[in-house]
Amino acid sequence: MIIKNNNISKKVTFLLFSIFFLIGATTFKDYGMSIDEEWQRSSGFYWLNYILSFTPFENFKIAVNDTMSQIEGFTLPSIEGNKSYGVIFDLPAAFLEVFFQIDDSKNYYHLRHFLNFLIFFISSIFFFKLLLNRFSNRYISIMGTLFYILSPRIYGNSFYNNKDIIFLSLLTIALYFCFKVLDKKNLKNLLIFSLFGAIFTCSRILGIFLIISFLIFYLLSPLYNKKNLDNFFLLIIFFISYFFFTILFWPYLWSDPINNFILGFKYFSDFPLHLKMIFNGEYISSHSLPKNYIFTWIFITTPILYIILFILGYVQIFKRFFIRLINIKENENDYDFWRSGEEKKDLFICFNLTAIILYLISFSTPLYSGWRHIYFLNVFIIYISMVGFYLIDIFVKRKFKKKFHYYISILFLITIIYKMFIYHPFQNIYFNNYLNKISHLSFEIDYWGLSGKKFLEEILVLENKDDPIKIGVASFLPLERSVKLLNTNDREKIKIVARNFEDADYLYSNFMSEVDKNFDNKYKIPPNFTKIDEFTIDNIKVYEVFKKNN
Repeated sequence: MIIKNNNISKKVTFLLFSIFFLIGATTFKDYGMSIDEEWQRSSGFYWLNYILSFTPFENFKIAVNDTMSQIEGFTLPSIEGNKSYGVIFDLPAAFLEVFFQIDDSKNYYHLRHFLNFLIFFISSIFFFKLLLNRFSNRYISIMGTLFYILSPRIYGNSFYNNKDIIFLSLLTIALYFCFKVLDKKNLKNLLIFSLFGAIFTCSRILGIFLIISFLIFYLLSPLYNKKNLDNFFLLIIFFISYFFFTILFWPYLWSDPINNFILGFKYFSDFPLHLKMIFNGEYISSHSLPKNYIFTWIFITTPILYIILFILGYVQIFKRFFIRLINIKENENDYDFWRSGEEKKDLFICFNLTAIILYLISFSTPLYSGWRHIYFLNVFIIYISMVGFYLIDIFVKRKFKKKFHYYISILFLITIIYKMFIYHPFQNIYFNNYLNKISHLSFEIDYWGLSGKKFLEEILVLENKDDPIKIGVASFLPLERSVKLLNTNDREKIKIVARNFEDADYLYSNFMSEVDKNFDNKYKIPPNFTKIDEFTIDNIKVYEVFKKNN
């Protein structure tokens, strides 16, 4: 019977992953273009050109230089002044673009979107393996993986956010191999973890936190079991291989590894871009965030079931650790921080989540447009949610010998799937607005500017003529980038005049502003324009369209 159930669960697992991949592989072209993609693409070519300078491949160098000269228009300053960004995704993507001679902008951005999704898909497999490692229960692992995939904002970003979602995905993979080391400290596991830990760090320098927390837990182990002191030699090998792989995969470190690593950390700890953002109906500075900023954004954009289970799991882990801590026996060798490998893993995840949030709040680290820069925390949130689910699973089986908690969870996930369907392809603006009435007047909605593609496609249908359509932009958004996702002929029909409103036939506004609109009329709609259309999802207004009066 057990073997039969195991075979069924394996088939269910394979089916779910197959469906997930097919959906992503057939819909990745539906998504718009985010404001950072052009800059990230340029960064990839910059460092590809740097690497090629050490090689004799002249034809490849010429192709890369030609492409670099055609890339223009950024949200951020030049690449030369912002070299600290990791290129673990952008550099290979640039290589593939040149290798396969992809010249059309629509095609090479679609390639990037597919690669972005592919890496997230792979990470979902490792998240399943991570949960299976912890709970030894395939059904709980499947449920947790569904939570991971069916996080609407994360899912939507998985097609175009090649910074935050790539960082989240690589963390998930690195965590799995970290758990393998926590299970068995041998040379093989340490080398594999050092490799993926380095790749994770090369995505974003904040990845060093995983290595630091691993070191802390590694050194705590000898307190619990003195024979582990013999493993310090393996730890030295781990750090040597980790730093070797980090330098190898991050060209920015090649010229001066130590100083550039420090400069990179300082750069992202106090990012130089200062913006105004709307939060709870008020404009705030990206460098002066209120203490509740992170918690509010996570709470209003994460499905409510995940939050409830997370609170239950977090309280249980913290309570268990606190009890262990106060019961440590003095003058004995019984340092009992955890009584099993499972407890150790739970505490490791909880420690990382808590430490990172405390660091961000304590040092007033700048964040932009919600919590997208810390989407990687979702790995910890879902993991801890499954600890809560596991507690319920034990209680229900003991008291009722039923599985109705699975049925309730599946019904809830069906509602999430329905939401993701009606939001498609704008899952990035999902709010769990059961209790709150969310609007563009209280929180930022389309901060990525993804609605630009939809607007342009609709304006082309409305103005079905050969004359150029002049479009002004009453928002902090480079709409000209969305033009690159249109067909070649359609691109020629669109002329973006930005804030030269007097030259525009239409104005587009997705309400985004880097200034306080209460005191700055930078994006004020002129009186000779009349609103002709608006786009809303789930009663949330995404953008408005205005036409010049005749």
